[in-house]
Amino acid sequence: MQINKQLIAIIVLASLLFSAIGAALFFFKKNQQTQKAKSELVTVYIAKDDIPRDTLLTIEHLAQTKISKEFILNPPLLKEEIIGKFTNEKIYKNEIFLKQKLDTQLVKEEKKIIDFEKSSYNMKFELFKNPNYALVQGEYINIISVYPEGEPDSKGRYPEFAVEFIAENLKVLGFIRNGHHESQSITQQTVKKTVEKKVVEVVEEVKSDEIILDIDLDVLLRLTENYNKGNQLWMVKTAYRDKSNDEDDNIKNDEKEKESTPVQTRNLDTKSQINEIKHKYRMYTSNTSVLTQSATIDYSNDKNKEKSKMKNVEIFVNSNETCSSIKDKFIVGNVNSFFIRTSPSKDSENKTILYKNIIIPYVEKQNEWYKTCDGKYVHETVVREVDAPFISEKLGKYE
Repeated sequence: MQINKQLIAIIVLASLLFSAIGAALFFFKKNQQTQKAKSELVTVYIAKDDIPRDTLLTIEHLAQTKISKEFILNPPLLKEEIIGKFTNEKIYKNEIFLKQKLDTQLVKEEKKIIDFEKSSYNMKFELFKNPNYALVQGEYINIISVYPEGEPDSKGRYPEFAVEFIAENLKVLGFIRNGHHESQSITQQTVKKTVEKKVVEVVEEVKSDEIILDIDLDVLLRLTENYNKGNQLWMVKTAYRDKSNDEDDNIKNDEKEKESTPVQTRNLDTKSQINEIKHKYRMYTSNTSVLTQSATIDYSNDKNKEKSKMKNVEIFVNSNETCSSIKDKFIVGNVNSFFIRTSPSKDSENKTILYKNIIIPYVEKQNEWYKTCDGKYVHETVVREVDAPFISEKLGKYE
């Protein structure tokens, strides 16, 4: 009986030993398989070069490499999952493509809209001789008009050109592309192109069609008038300058110069002297083609004139011909810039800026205002009267 108990104990111990050995062999083989799996090389797609954001991926952007499976933290993407997608951030050379960095379409930035203070007006870039596509929202521009002077030669070439500021301190509110508002003048867009008889999508930088400006209505009228006359328009980027009233400032400066007494100053070196801007003496060119005259209509059988009417009549005239017929009444601008207005009042909003040394024929003087040959008005504080010999001597010269 005792022998049987010992035999049973030996059998139990032997079975436990075999079980332990079997388990050890199992885990050993399992570990071997795991190590082999980790060291297995997997083919993955990587970036051939640095790829900027918003790039449409093609086969040219891809390269292949093999990497140990144990170093792969995310499931590698297949070629079909990469080609045709857009990068939503920069991908560096030899970087593995990740799903988080790809999108099916371009990520559109939120458009910023700037409110206007005067009037919002959009102009085509093609209206300008020098369209500036580097402008951004919130910047300011001046607009210059360039127009020919004199008579053209046999080849249609003009002897000289004149330059005039027609708009200053215009704020850039935004841009328009294909009828849609944009915050930038140049944006990246998906464009379909035919390559080797196949239609493919590519990402290109596309320029806006129009620029949106914050502009005064009277400035807008001058701008439209200058363009319709065939004058060249040029845009100039500028820093904002608070220009409250140039004419009043010029009047004040002129009065100060008259009141100031000469004082002795030390001689300055030639390098430190500031040269004044010289203006060319030239004749005024009118752009007025219609004059409005008022007339009172009386009836012979209306003794009390109860039926009398005041009627405005528009008369088409050749203003330049009228101006050239005046031979003895002239005024010349004696400040750097001044306004010529449609009515004898400084509150007149319809005005045009002129510059020093421009010679204007006038019809008569009404109180403190000169009525010009084309029915406009100039204040006496910004001009002085000159005669025909003075014009003959100065015309064409710079002072």
